[in-house]
Amino acid sequence: MNRIESKAGKSTKASKAPAAVRVFAKPVSASAVVAMDGEETFDHPGAKASIQCAEMNGEWIAEFKFRFRSGLYQACTLPLTTSSERRASRAKAVGGAALRLLESLRSALAGDTLGKAQQAAADALEAWAQRLVDASIVDNKPLQGLRFLDVFAGIGGFHIALSDLGASCAGAIELDAEARKTYRANHAGSYPLHNDIRTASPSQFGQVDIVCGGFPCQSFSMAGDRAGFNDADKGALFFEIARLIGALSPSIAILENVKGLCSHDDGRTFETVLDTLTDLGYSVSTRVLNAGDFGLPQMRERLFFVCLHDRILANRATPYSFPRGSDASKIVADILGRSPPGSACRRPMTRLKPDPKGRWQKIEVVGLIDGKDCQGYRVASSLGKGFTLCANSGGVVGKTGLYRIGKIVRALTKHEAARMQGFPESFKPHASASFALKQFGNSVAIPVVGAVASTILPFLGPCPHK
Repeated sequence: MNRIESKAGKSTKASKAPAAVRVFAKPVSASAVVAMDGEETFDHPGAKASIQCAEMNGEWIAEFKFRFRSGLYQACTLPLTTSSERRASRAKAVGGAALRLLESLRSALAGDTLGKAQQAAADALEAWAQRLVDASIVDNKPLQGLRFLDVFAGIGGFHIALSDLGASCAGAIELDAEARKTYRANHAGSYPLHNDIRTASPSQFGQVDIVCGGFPCQSFSMAGDRAGFNDADKGALFFEIARLIGALSPSIAILENVKGLCSHDDGRTFETVLDTLTDLGYSVSTRVLNAGDFGLPQMRERLFFVCLHDRILANRATPYSFPRGSDASKIVADILGRSPPGSACRRPMTRLKPDPKGRWQKIEVVGLIDGKDCQGYRVASSLGKGFTLCANSGGVVGKTGLYRIGKIVRALTKHEAARMQGFPESFKPHASASFALKQFGNSVAIPVVGAVASTILPFLGPCPHK
């Protein structure tokens, strides 16, 4: 470091020379460091953090710092420099830095056993950073300008999530005619809506940046036939998605399936899916996410695949990091409407336990219809979480499950089922309740898809278009 000493004045007989004033020049090593224009701060008894930001030539940069005040004293800081990632707005830059902070925090704490106070500090820091991430996407569309192909589209759960983030529909593929009617009734546009993925041609859809969809799960589900890839009409259709991804070469693919795929055929099915997508030129990140952690009252665990093409990877060590759900507060009672006349179940219920006194963050089974302990016969309290919606389950009301609501036991209505999956109130369900419940059971939890899709962009290089 260079040091400059300057005198404030000349010495004379009448006055004593002032003490030397030290002035430090900017060291060579810090030549790229940028002075901050603003800062977001976090101060907790167990941890401290900040995100500093600055404007550069009409764009914004931001970097994070955090440190723990006890335990193993984990810390990580990054300088704000001309090499920092540039974003179009302050909110986007801060949100991107907050997302990187979350990734660094989880890496720093991985494998550590934290005390109660340290865990509280870590949880508070994570919640603060997540709020900054969420705030960065409220008033902007992170997928603006990107086009998605919705495969195994159902009634458009993926469509709603991606459209809300600014993407536009390049096309959709759905075999079920009734589901296609519901899709068209709710999603305006001139995009092609094809019926059978086996006859779909890549040339139908033009430029595609994102391929998304939940491929048929019955062949992999613990509740299904477990035929796997041997089922030509269900499990084997995964390879049709792979065909389209290979031909269209989108930057991003977001796929969803049941958790049972991971264990099917002793894990070999899961390995085949991973290898197939990787061999197409994609990094593949997977995680099981529960809709009940993303602001929904439904306990619905699903396996998500985020595939990013090699040409746009920004981080080869951590190609993508999944969001963690931060809202497990919702219960079935929050989405209920008025009980329709004649909706009460008249069959006898064997009481297992009293109704809970307050709100529960799990499924509280309080009784069994006809004494049968299986899907479609279990009765849960509406003051807890809800059963996973199903398309074809058996029992008295296998699609939604039964709930103790006040003094009656009943199934969910089609509008309540829509809310269980996060569909907006403006959504128009199929006129037939039976068809509508099947379609919602086949759909995806929209807030989970939105959370995944909204956090992808910071992991991409400069341009997600191919």
